[in-house]
Amino acid sequence: MAGSVCLTYDDLFVDQWLSARRLFDKFNARVTFCVSHLHKATPEQLAGLRLLQSDGHEIGYHTRTHPRLKPYLATHGLDHWLNHEIDKGIAEHRAAGFPATSFASPYHGSTEQTRTACARRFAVIRAGGPRNVDKKKAAKRVYNELGPARAINCLGFADIQHGAFPGWVWQTHLFDLIADRGGTGVFVGHGIRASKDGPGLYATHEQLRRFLLAATLRGLVFRTMTDFAKATA
Repeated sequence: MAGSVCLTYDDLFVDQWLSARRLFDKFNARVTFCVSHLHKATPEQLAGLRLLQSDGHEIGYHTRTHPRLKPYLATHGLDHWLNHEIDKGIAEHRAAGFPATSFASPYHGSTEQTRTACARRFAVIRAGGPRNVDKKKAAKRVYNELGPARAINCLGFADIQHGAFPGWVWQTHLFDLIADRGGTGVFVGHGIRASKDGPGLYATHEQLRRFLLAATLRGLVFRTMTDFAKATA
């Protein structure tokens, strides 16, 4: 399998994602939009998600209401989380025409129990986030196969404006690492804005262009999370 990038975006920034359609198309980048709060989406947002799906992007699942996992489990327990945050939301996604075959844990929170339960429901699970990547062991997050738990951890950021973004030197090193190993690395973002306009988790259009170009120049391709799971099955 050629070296590839799973570019993922979280939450419900539909208008911002739509604004990047031309960039994604220019670089043949098919990405996964991990959506929460679909039950509160406006008709315009639903139409936008369907348009993104028709472009070849994936509409993944990100729980129903985006709770922090640890306090939720402490208060309600695993069964309640599965019933209310997973199964109920999956049904809503599928009723709206979104297959919900990939899952991204909010705030990158997961336990062995949640991963095991989600592995029975999804083709692939995005678990750990990029903040805790050990730079000496980053290669372990370049995946050539999907394990029995179906979980993959993030390698890097797509939110270039994120306070924890480690800089472009490290970012391009990660692309080189993926190219050298011929595996897949997962990157996580949120919003995509036309320009820098204050705080938030996002990249500008120019920063996204730089990201896509840097990966493409190294021969990397862009896969949705589910496409990665199918390619390694």
